[in-house]
Amino acid sequence: MAVTVANAEVYFATQVLHNDEWVAADPAQKQRALANAKALLYRVYRNFSESTKPIPDKAVYEQALWLLRVDETIRKAEMGVKIISVSGMQIAVDKAPRTIAPQAVLIIGRRAGRAL
Repeated sequence: MAVTVANAEVYFATQVLHNDEWVAADPAQKQRALANAKALLYRVYRNFSESTKPIPDKAVYEQALWLLRVDETIRKAEMGVKIISVSGMQIAVDKAPRTIAPQAVLIIGRRAGRAL
């Protein structure tokens, strides 16, 4: 199988219970999420190669969903923001959240010698 929006649609419709972010995304967002997920996973998992040892499609789909779920608070935390305050209410972020979707890690596995 290939990583396409059509194949991702089937995957999310049949295998993922909480898929609201995917369903709500427009076709262009879905395509960008898949492209970004694929590029990110190949950057992190350098022992995989698109031509000789491809990352499993399901891992790309899970990573795409993870990227669609990222909200503004998480994006700011990735840029180093520690506290967000709005109308006297504060959100403190201890550390930047994980970049790789937990489900993708389970599908691919951890990189040897490196924490994700």
